[in-house]
Amino acid sequence: MTIAFDGRFNLERVTIMPGEHHGTREERIIATLLGSCVAVAVYDPANGVSGMNHFMLPGTTGEQFYLTDSGRYGMYAMDLLIGALVKLGGNRKSFRAKVFGGGSVLQLTGDQTPKVAESNVRFAFEYLEAESIPVVSSDVGGTEGRQVLLFTATAKVLVRKIRRDKIAPLRSEELNHLKSIRQKVRKPGTEAVVFDDLSTTRDTRGDQRQ
Repeated sequence: MTIAFDGRFNLERVTIMPGEHHGTREERIIATLLGSCVAVAVYDPANGVSGMNHFMLPGTTGEQFYLTDSGRYGMYAMDLLIGALVKLGGNRKSFRAKVFGGGSVLQLTGDQTPKVAESNVRFAFEYLEAESIPVVSSDVGGTEGRQVLLFTATAKVLVRKIRRDKIAPLRSEELNHLKSIRQKVRKPGTEAVVFDDLSTTRDTRGDQRQ
């Protein structure tokens, strides 16, 4: 997590990485960069708290590949974010959510490997439905990456699309994170997950507000 002043918007900007979350009562920007990952912004308009997380995998299957208490996993990431907002004075009954990411920017092989992007998106919506948190907007799926900026004072979100053919640094970062997770939890004798090596460059286009 990094904190810097954003001169474009004249606000403090908190940038979260995979596995991180941030909740606040202050007026600032929470930013992240997404490929197949998902970010869920949760806010409480009645009590003035808001936040966002960034997770890489759902964390709801029984496969060893997913078993951890890391914030990189959706189940734990959502619990961390909601817990942080409640501690700041938020009321679960007032929570609203916005969901972003899940772009098909990775290529994975292996019979036991789910489609990461689709699994992340499905998990986010199922979790929020189970917790009775309404989803007021979303921008998910497709083949592009996304830069997401949450403006905490208003819960407005700026989404900037990153074309699939311009996304190599983000894709490489996600693949490295996934490999690291696999290596930490893989047991001898289990099937390896193979990640294809892809290379492109990054570009950003097409701002959208949510």
